[in-house]
Amino acid sequence: MVRINSAFFLPMKTKKEIKNIKISPESHDVLKKYCDKRGIKIYKFLENLIFEKCKEKKDIYGEN
Repeated sequence: MVRINSAFFLPMKTKKEIKNIKISPESHDVLKKYCDKRGIKIYKFLENLIFEKCKEKKDIYGEN
């Protein structure tokens, strides 16, 4: 008989929907070398860059 203790099971994470972007092979090579040299993942670097540069910042009144 096999006993299963539910305390050992971690909750399942819901998968995020992902989108692909198209860049030139030359851009990809530069990006890959940059990320490999610094030990970071390409997708995470791009996500952080997008949020840093493109996210609308609130003005002094707390509005966009």
